Amino acid sequence: MYEWFAEMRKKDPVYYDGKVWHVFKYKHAKEVLNNFSKFSSDLTEYNEKVNDLRNGKIKLDVPTRYTMLTSDPPLHDELRSMTADIFSPPKLQVLESFIRDTAKSLLNAVDKEDDIVRKFAVPLPIIVISKLLGLPIEDKEKFKEWSDLIALRLGKPEEIFIVGKKYLELITYVRNHLNPDNELVSRILKSNLSNIEKLGYIILLLIAGNETTTNLISNAIVDFTRFNIWEKIRIENLYLKSIEEVLRYSPPVMRTVRIAKEKVTLENLTINEGEFVRVWIASANRDEEVFHNSEEFIPDRSPNPHLSFGSGIHLCLGAPLARLEARIAIEEFSRKFRNVEILETEKVPNEILNGYRKLIVRAKPIT
Repeated sequence: MYEWFAEMRKKDPVYYDGKVWHVFKYKHAKEVLNNFSKFSSDLTEYNEKVNDLRNGKIKLDVPTRYTMLTSDPPLHDELRSMTADIFSPPKLQVLESFIRDTAKSLLNAVDKEDDIVRKFAVPLPIIVISKLLGLPIEDKEKFKEWSDLIALRLGKPEEIFIVGKKYLELITYVRNHLNPDNELVSRILKSNLSNIEKLGYIILLLIAGNETTTNLISNAIVDFTRFNIWEKIRIENLYLKSIEEVLRYSPPVMRTVRIAKEKVTLENLTINEGEFVRVWIASANRDEEVFHNSEEFIPDRSPNPHLSFGSGIHLCLGAPLARLEARIAIEEFSRKFRNVEILETEKVPNEILNGYRKLIVRAKPIT
């Protein structure tokens, strides 16, 4: 796929396939992501329906259609500001010891030859977001099932109705386990959002935060092993920079989408109002005009202005938490194991999500 990206950046950086537009270069990706007045995230008419939601005219709907991911200002700003400070780096520092203890505990249960996704990369972010939301950690297997239910259907909205029963189980579970004494949940419950919006907000935090971080952790283990740089990272303490390079080189999310709010011109091509634009983050992150030796994995790359957490007003709310979890995960993994060898992999079956469903590794524990 990366060969196709490189070819498209040179030949057709803005391309219409007869159904949707595709953008491949960094400058165009950044323009689409940043310019919310022309390229909208409101793919579900949330901004138009918000008054009907809040005055009770809409009583039943799919909660995950109404989140900050599918909204534009001023609604987006209202939603984001509700919890933004909780996900700020200073506030998250209180979680560091909990994340580290959790990572150590999970790694102690990993055998010399084991599936590192199932044993480590999946449960760590689920346990952390469960703690933040005040949800029972022992239900982490359910959270993973529900996360896959929604995340693996990204780009396939019609399929949500195929799995309606499981989706209803998720909604019922969240409703029954809302803890008003939890700071994060309390802010959402006390807001002026409708019940549908409140459920959508909490489900988004539960699911979006663990799928992508699982991908980041597993991608890091694969990249560091493939390029044989574990020792360099340990010796030079490159954990922070190397995680940023994983985000650039192997982004957890390959692409996102916007809809044109008016007639727009990119590369002398006209995108009409109402047409969809796919932003290929994975391609923008390899743009030769922005990143020197863009096809190489450089663990100490600096600067590294990748777009893996988005850009502009939709810059990922949970990015500081994902970075914290990934750094601690890789630090603890590198302290626990040496001589990492990849035996078997199975990719996540989705063109939007980029990660591993299975990652069998052989590693020698440090005694």
